[in-house]
Amino acid sequence: MIDLFNSPRVRSMTLGARKASSGPFGLGTVVDNRTVILGFETHLRFTVIEWDPPHGVVASMSGPLLRSGRVTTELMGTPEGTRRVSRFDLELSPGGILLWPLLGRLLKRDQAKADSRQKALLEASPSDTAAV
Repeated sequence: MIDLFNSPRVRSMTLGARKASSGPFGLGTVVDNRTVILGFETHLRFTVIEWDPPHGVVASMSGPLLRSGRVTTELMGTPEGTRRVSRFDLELSPGGILLWPLLGRLLKRDQAKADSRQKALLEASPSDTAAV
């Protein structure tokens, strides 16, 4: 669920992500994320506030255009494979409210693509990911 190496491959808007806290991933882990939104590089910080691998993780978000935010990611086994569900609860700043009609569509589209890419990575067989 937290895969910093593949983050730019999964999410086209992400330039990079790095762990900013010491120790293993878990409750209290801090991740700094560099993202491009509307052509501008933006820095977001995620702090893990609930940790239940491999079923789910909840992180608080902070960054420009946000007063507060929370992202919940859950993985569920289904007969068709693994289902990843991400939910964002955002309280936007006044600037974020003004830009939301545009940003909302952009972020929803990017999240849908990221979910399908992550699913492909999770369900890839070793022969699919082997170096040629």
